[in-house]
Amino acid sequence: MITCQLLDGKFQERCFADFREISETVERNRRKLHDLPLEVIIALLAKLGRSVIQDPAINSLDGVSYISLWLRKGNLEKICRLNYQGPTYCEDFTKTEHSFELCALPRGIVCHWIANNVPTLAFFSVVQAVLSRNGSLVKAPEANISTIARILRHLAETGVEVAGKSYSGKDIVNSIALVSFDGKDNNLSTRFSMAADCKIVWGGSDAVRAVTALPQKDHCETIPFGPKYSFGVFDREFIESDRFEGALAAAVKDIAIFNQAACSSPQVYFFEASKYGIDEIAKKLRYFFEKLPEKLKRQPVSQGMASRIINARGHYLLDESKNIVKSDDLSWTILIDEDVKLEEPVHGKTIYIKEVGNIDRVVELVTRKVQAMSVCILDECKKRAFASKVAYKGVDRIVPPGRMHDFDLPWDGILTLSRLVRWVLLKN
Repeated sequence: MITCQLLDGKFQERCFADFREISETVERNRRKLHDLPLEVIIALLAKLGRSVIQDPAINSLDGVSYISLWLRKGNLEKICRLNYQGPTYCEDFTKTEHSFELCALPRGIVCHWIANNVPTLAFFSVVQAVLSRNGSLVKAPEANISTIARILRHLAETGVEVAGKSYSGKDIVNSIALVSFDGKDNNLSTRFSMAADCKIVWGGSDAVRAVTALPQKDHCETIPFGPKYSFGVFDREFIESDRFEGALAAAVKDIAIFNQAACSSPQVYFFEASKYGIDEIAKKLRYFFEKLPEKLKRQPVSQGMASRIINARGHYLLDESKNIVKSDDLSWTILIDEDVKLEEPVHGKTIYIKEVGNIDRVVELVTRKVQAMSVCILDECKKRAFASKVAYKGVDRIVPPGRMHDFDLPWDGILTLSRLVRWVLLKN
C-alpha cells in the first residue's frame, strides 16, 4: 500500500494501490511549473526562504535555518548559471558559439529515494527538480516527511509579482507528490521506478544498488548519491598560527551537526606534528565540545549508536597505546591513536584524532568514496598543491572547517541540474 501525504496541492493522507493516478496527476500539473519563467521560480523560492525562518513552528527544526540561507536569490541564480551555462538556455533555444542553438528542457518526472540521516535532505532534492522544472514523486522516510510537508505548505501560500504579473507557489507544489511505502516491497518499488523519467537516489550501498537494479524506462537517467566519507587535515604552520583555535571551534560544529550522521560529517582529523602534542589538541577540542549549544550537545542517541559509542570507548580505555577524552554521558567522544587510517564511523560526535609527521601521508588514504575534506594549510600554494593531489585521488569537495555541510553544487562531483534536463539541439 502507498501512503500519499501530498498530491495535487492537497496536504491530506490518501492510500493508493499503485502509482498510476499519482504519476498522472504530477505529469498533468508539471506543465504549469514548466511555463513559469525561471526568474519567477527563483523569486518564489527566495520568498519561501524568508518566510520559513520567521515561522517558530518550522525554524526550530534541524537544518531549516540553513535552508533559508540556501534559498537566497543570489545563491539560486548562481546555481542555475553554473548548471545551465547561462540563464537563457532553460527559457528558449539559445545560440551557441557553434552553428546550432540549445535549449535545456525538463526530463519529466523525477522519482526521489531519500535517506533518513538528514531531515531536510528531501527538500534540497526537490528544489533541484523544481529549478529544472520537473515534476517530483518523493519517497521520504516517514520520520522526516512532516518536515518537508510543513515547508511546502509555506510555498503553496507564497506569492510574488514579477513584471506586473502575479504568480503563486501553488503551481510548484502541485507538481510534487509525497509518498511512503515499504521499500522491501519489490512490486511497489518497481512501479515507482517505472514512473520515473529520472531517478535521484540518496542512501547507503545496499539502497543504491537495489534502486539502480530496478526495471526502469529506457530513457530514464539515474543520479546516485551513495555512501561517502569525510575527514580533515591540519598542517603544522596552521596549527601554530592564530587561526587554529577558531578553526577547531568550527570543526567541532561540523562534527556536531546532524549528530555526525551525514556523508559530509568528518570522522577523523589528522594533525601534522607541531609544538602542540595530540593530547593538548584533544584538550582544546574538549573545550569547544563543552561550548556547543545545548541543542547540538544533547542530540538524541539511538540504541545502536549508543552501543557503538560504548564499544569504541571501551576498546580505547583498555588499550594502553591509545587515549580517550570524553563527556560524562554519551554526548561526545575523542579517540586518540597513531594508526594513520580512515576509521569506520561511530557517529554521535565520536571523532578520531591522529598525529602525522607529514600531511602528505594522508593522500594515500583518499579514494573515490571520500566526499569532503576539511583542509587547513596556511600557505596558499602548498594548499593548492595538496588539493590537486587529493582531488586526483577522488575527493569531491575541499572546504574550510565550518563549511563541510554547505550544500554546494556540484555535489559528489555532479552538477545535478544539468543532469535533470535534456539538452535539445536546433540546427538551421
